[in-house]
Amino acid sequence: MTYERFLKVILSLQKQNKVVNKAYKIGFDIMDFTDSYHGVIDELIKECYGEDGFNWWDWYCWENNFGQKGLEAWDENKNPICYSHESLWEYLESNL
Repeated sequence: MTYERFLKVILSLQKQNKVVNKAYKIGFDIMDFTDSYHGVIDELIKECYGEDGFNWWDWYCWENNFGQKGLEAWDENKNPICYSHESLWEYLESNL
């Protein structure tokens, strides 16, 4: 996947997540409406990058809040990985 396409996907997901969170804060739980959207993206990421790649995607997007939570990860050589949208893409592409 090109970085440009990857960036469109992750930025769309990040924007949608912000909308869902804002709606939830004012009393609207719209997760039931967005779950199928997430399911489609999850399946496409698995198809492109496999289960291991999906696990990194999932960690970066949800556990690390699209890289904004400050969690860190390193490869076997102690190099930081998956700390930005671009570094996540690079890691996923290099580990197909």
